[in-house]
Order: sequence, then structure tokens, then C-alpha cells
Amino acid sequence: MFKHFKQGVVCAIALLALSAQAATWTLSGSLITHDPDIYKEGSTWWIVETSDTGIGVKYSPDGHAWTQGVSIFGSGLSWWKQYNSNGKTVWAPDVHVWNGKAILYYAVSTFGSQKSAIGLATASSIATGNWVDQGAVLTSAAGGDFNAIDPNFFVDKSGQPWLSYGSFWTGIYTTRVDANTLKPIGSRYHLAADSSGIENSFIMSNGSYYYLFVSKGTCCAGANSTYHISYGRSTSMTGPYLDKNGVDMLNGGGTTLDAGGGRFIAPGGESVSNGVMARHELDSQNSYNGVLFINDLTFSNGWPTY
Repeated sequence: MFKHFKQGVVCAIALLALSAQAATWTLSGSLITHDPDIYKEGSTWWIVETSDTGIGVKYSPDGHAWTQGVSIFGSGLSWWKQYNSNGKTVWAPDVHVWNGKAILYYAVSTFGSQKSAIGLATASSIATGNWVDQGAVLTSAAGGDFNAIDPNFFVDKSGQPWLSYGSFWTGIYTTRVDANTLKPIGSRYHLAADSSGIENSFIMSNGSYYYLFVSKGTCCAGANSTYHISYGRSTSMTGPYLDKNGVDMLNGGGTTLDAGGGRFIAPGGESVSNGVMARHELDSQNSYNGVLFINDLTFSNGWPTY
């Protein structure tokens, strides 16, 4: 995503339904996070997250009590230094299980730069954690028409895997990926754009529709942060994605799912797994650190809500 977020020291705090929204999970443990990507493997819930020391990891036996794990590639990888000076910072990772193995996409970049890369790592399982880096699978450069960050892997209804990505500039794109190499192949499709800022795409299907979630606005400006989660839907994986008013997300459309408010503001970095949506919200009473929130995600008349 288009940002540089200092996570600092992860602290153990408890949230007892501090959000006024319905179906908010009660959470405890290590909840400081940014761009939480949630995934359930077997009986264990996992989160991978933006971090200044490799790829941040959290885990939970029930999705409620969270423990901070050991960062993946915590000392950084040599090739990352092409994209950020410390060679350790990773943004918006995305973890899944595909064809019997764990796969992990992630982004390396610098705030405000289009010199970016999406990397890929694989393991026998998330729990085993024997990650092997496969290097960069997609890169972008200054002056190009997209930014290679914020990856999201998903599988369409025919079983074809895809990768969505992008931020600011011209927005969100998707392309098919090879089922074996997991590298992008074929045409690139433009899905969404917004002059106020757009990033963190996440695509899922429900019923006859595909749904595109995005984070819009400014993520990390303290009290002035304007991040919010928006969405549209399409009967085709490649769009067009229209909001409730029928406006194409390529033309700035998007229905707001969550804009935050009160103590916790600027929700974003959203992801979905097993019927729940995870995201961070900034705590106005704790230096605007990002805090983990999880809600049951439901659909009403074909539109998502929580």
C-alpha cells in the first residue's frame, strides 16, 4: 500500500467490543497491526501484516485471542534493498493455501515511490512455516501506469487463480497467474481508480457476484487520516465493478462499508476469510496505532455488510 507504517513494539491489549458496529468479535492479545491479512488453515487462524522487520505474523486458536509470532524473513532479503533502503520493510502481505502448499505474496517499496515489487514465498503449510522465497513476480518503475504493491491472490469460479494489485496513480488491476509458477500471465485488467487515493484490493465471490473491496483515502496521517473501506460488485471477474448506485469503480465509484468514527478511525487494509472481515483501525487514544478488528461479513440483498 501507498504508505510507510512504523509498527513499533507490539503490545498486548484487549478490546471488549469497543466498536459500535454489530457482530464485532471480542479480541485480546497482540492486536497492534497494519494491513492484517487473515486466513484460517485447519483449526488455526493466521494473520500476516505490514512490518518493518520482514513479514509480520500473528496466530490464534479461535480467532479471538492473538499471539505475535516470529516474523518471516525478519532480517530481510538482499533483493529487497533495491526497493527500500533498510531491506527489511514489507507491506500488505497476502497468505493462502493453494494446490496443497502455502503461498505468500508481499510488497516491497518506499512511501511515495512507484519503484516497487511484489514477491512470492512458498511453504509446505502456514503452520510449518518453512518459507522459501521465490523472488519478485511483478515489478513497477517510476513513470509507469501502475504500482506493484498490495497483492491479493484469489481463485475465480472456474478454478483459475488471479492476482490483484495496485495503489494510487491509476489504481487497481488484476491479471491471471500461472497455476504452477504463480507468476502473472496474460492480459492486465483495470478494475478501479479514485483521485482521493485507492489501494488494498481484495476480491471474493458470493452467489452470482464477484466483490471488490478497496481502501480509499489517506491511511496514516493521524487525526487527519481519511481511510475507509469501499466495495463494488460484478458478474464478471474482470469487471466492471459497480457500486449500489451503479457507478463504475473505474470512475471513482464505491459504496462505503466502513468509515470508522469515535475512538477508532480510518479503517482499511481489509481481508476476508471464513466469513469474517479483518482490518485495522487507528486508535485515537493510543498514538493512532493500527488496531485489529474482526467482524462477521454477511450479505443482504446481494450486498456485503457487517
